[in-house]
This record gives sequence, structure tokens and C-alpha cells, in this order.
Amino acid sequence: MSVSPLAFSAASAQDTPVRGGNLVMLRAEQLRTLLPSQPTDNASIWVIEEVFDTLLLPKADGTGVVPDLATSWTQSSNGLEWTFHLRHGVTFTNGQPLTSKDVKFSIEQTAKPSSPFAFIDASIAKITTPDPYTVVITTKKPFAPLPSDMAIFANSIVPYNYAGMKPADFAKHPIGSGPFMLKSWTPGVEATFDRNPHYWRKGLPYLNSITFKTVADSNTRANEVQGGQAQIDEFPAYSSISALQNSGGSVKVGTFPSSRVDFLSINNTKKPFDNVDVRRAIASAINKNTLVKVVLFGHGTPAGAYMSPSSWSFDKSIKGYPYDMKAAKAYLKKSPVPNGFSGTIMVASGNSDQQTMAQIIQASVAKLGIKLTIQTLDPSAAYEALQNGNYEIGFGYDTTDIVDPDEIIRFVGSYEGGSHSLYSFYKNKQIDEWINKAAMLNDQAARQKLYFKVEEQWNKDSPDVPLFYTPEVYAYSGNVHGFHPFVTGNYGLVNVWMSK
Repeated sequence: MSVSPLAFSAASAQDTPVRGGNLVMLRAEQLRTLLPSQPTDNASIWVIEEVFDTLLLPKADGTGVVPDLATSWTQSSNGLEWTFHLRHGVTFTNGQPLTSKDVKFSIEQTAKPSSPFAFIDASIAKITTPDPYTVVITTKKPFAPLPSDMAIFANSIVPYNYAGMKPADFAKHPIGSGPFMLKSWTPGVEATFDRNPHYWRKGLPYLNSITFKTVADSNTRANEVQGGQAQIDEFPAYSSISALQNSGGSVKVGTFPSSRVDFLSINNTKKPFDNVDVRRAIASAINKNTLVKVVLFGHGTPAGAYMSPSSWSFDKSIKGYPYDMKAAKAYLKKSPVPNGFSGTIMVASGNSDQQTMAQIIQASVAKLGIKLTIQTLDPSAAYEALQNGNYEIGFGYDTTDIVDPDEIIRFVGSYEGGSHSLYSFYKNKQIDEWINKAAMLNDQAARQKLYFKVEEQWNKDSPDVPLFYTPEVYAYSGNVHGFHPFVTGNYGLVNVWMSK
């Protein structure tokens, strides 16, 4: 994937990290839960990854996994048993030692049907614990993505039986083994996490605390970082980048290689959007090059396949539906609404990029006789509407949480993949069969062929419209060092430090 030519500097003239500092990160989306088995939103996921540990971790560049709570792991000759050897001396923030009993309990919670990410652990037949520092996971069939699945936030390790708490209480008062621990949380406003003094990586984290503060308006976030009230702006509006870059060095703008794909979300259960020709007409009426130029200011590339170019599963031959108004009109003529219809396109308040995209798309589809009314909801309400299917057209995006394609190809392409096909509510049994077959193969080339079939079928059905691929963009203060989000999207704030 091409990365936009924004200035990036995660390094510092001061090479030696210093301890201390209270970092404030501004974000449009609010933290919803700290129970690892439950969220599907990055606003919660990326915070959970600062509080809990997993057996393995994705590499920063997304090429594999490395040890975390597990120091080593092996696969049996029949491909069904994976043995993980746990790190000794790790404790939770309540002082309780972390053992295999906690690992077994944690993974079993995510495997429950009530967990959106139950599909991640659906291959597991049983988990045994031969001793306090050994975990054996047996799968129903050979399952290539299992090590990557042990690096996902949903399989974060919590204390056995939630340390005696009910899950709902644990979600508000978590006990983890990660670098930070919850100090205070005002839902919808902010949450502050202090350094975990018992963290097993000696000398880390460097920061005293991190605060995630919800600020929906992109202009306000930019002003607060420029004014020094906060240190990081998560996803600044592209329209603000130039001003931030010209702030005299007090604020830096960084782009980081990413698995992010942005979509026009379409609710396939709502008429007339349940008709494939209506969806193809809309897709053909969207000029993605214009969106990249006008909304992203050139910092991105138009999307084809729904998988990210950062993944080996990406099919570059899929170009999506090119901008073609003649074709768009032809598709609509074949549909049940040949002369057009009225509908709504949902945007999050304060998100100037979504507002601009909605206006461009509104004007374009109007040429087909499709009259879209822009519906503005606060970010939390917009997210709930997507989740619950209470919308017609909106905007969404995804980033993969693991280095294997298995998670995100299900998350977007399969109804059973945790988000009902990225909230499009699209169903295709053939796609499910291909995905399940691919997961049982160790041959990457053979898996890739199946994933290409999935992407091709998804493209034909066009349940959503992939708009563009972008790097992750952040604005941050000049005294913030070591901030380098992974390709998978997580921050790794354990290594961040602030100079005086």
C-alpha cells in the first residue's frame, strides 16, 4: 500500500528515554468496555491492549507473532495440539500470580456464544493445563491461524473467575497484567490509567499515566494538541493536517503503515439496499479518486478489494466498481427502483471528513435519482446505529487485530465474523465455506487462492463499498517519543516517553 508523504518523526535528538509524564490522547470515539471478550470497536480494543497481556504479540510490521506471556510454543505432528509455555513471575495488579488456570478461563470466555469474537476460538476443542505454566490447546481440525489468534485482544488474559467479580463489574474495574491499570473512568468523557508498578517488563512503562479523552469535534482536538492541553490527536481531520504541520515544530504529524480500509457501509437488510443492482449502482456512482483528492488531500489510494494491501491475502486484481455514471444508471434500471428513491446517509457529528464525503456522494447519486438526506448523529449514537442495523447508509472502517488474514476476512465478509459482515448484515454460505477451508490449510499459496475467491464473490455482491486504503495518521506533541502504532492498529504505549 502506498503511504502518503506526510512528515514523520518518531525519533528524538534525545536518545535516552526518561520516566515520567502524563500523556493525554484525544479521540472521537469513547471507551465502551474493558472486558476483553466483548468489544468490536477500536476505541475499546486499543485501550484494552494497554491493560492486559496476551500469550503472543503481533510484530510491529505485521509479519508474524512474538512471545508475550508465552515464551515459546510448539505444534504437534498431527497439527492439532499447540503447547504454550508461560512466563514465570507475572502477576496481576491485585498481586495474584498469573498461571495456566487464568489462561484457560480467559480463552473460554471469548469462546462463549455471547462474545462477538467467539468465531476466533471456534476451532478449539479443549484446553488443558498440565501444570501452572503450561497450556495445551487442542483444535478440532488443523488450524493455521491459531498462534495469531492468541495475539488478539479478545484472548487477553484475565484472572480466573474474574477474581470473584461479575463480568459487568470486572468490565468497569479490570485487573490485568499489562503496563497500565485503571485509575478513574467517567464514561463518555475520559479514562485515566496509571503505570502498573508490578509490570513484568522491568523499567517499563516510562509514562506515569495515560488519559484517553473523548472529543468528538476534530477542530477542537487539533486546537488542544496545538495548545498543549493534550499530546496526541487520534485521527486528525485531513483538512487540519497542513495547519498542524505548520505549527512551528510543537506538533508533528505522523503516518504509519496500516491495515486500515474505509468503507461506505450499506445495510443490506433495508429496502431497496437489499438489491444487488442498487448497491452496484451506488458503488459505480462514487468517484473514489475525488474522495482521495478532496477529503484525504491525496493521503491515500482508492480501494478495490475489501482486504488491505498490507495483507498477503489482498487480491490486487480486484478493482471494485470504477466510477462510471452510465454503468450506474444501467444497474439502477435493472433494479426494483429504476427511477431512484429516497434514503439517508449517516455521519458522525464533529467528523468533518465524513461530512465532506457524504456531501460528495449525495451530489453524485442524485444524478441517478437517489435522494439522500444526511443524518448527523453523535459518534456514540452512530456506532450504536451501525451495530444494531438502525441505518441505511453510513461510514465505517476496519483494521485487523492479528497478522493472519483469518480474522478480518471473516469480520467483513462473513455474517458470523463478529460484526455481521461489518454491519452490512450480508450473508453468503459459499464465502463461509471458503474461509473455513482456508483456515485448515498450512499452505499459504493454497489459502491465498481461497481468499481471492472470497474477495471476488464479495466484490460481485458489493455488500459495502471499499472507498480507500490509508495509513494511520496521528498528530502529536514534539515532546512525545517512541509513538509508533503497529500495522494492526494497536499503540504499544508501553514504549512511549515524554521529554521535558
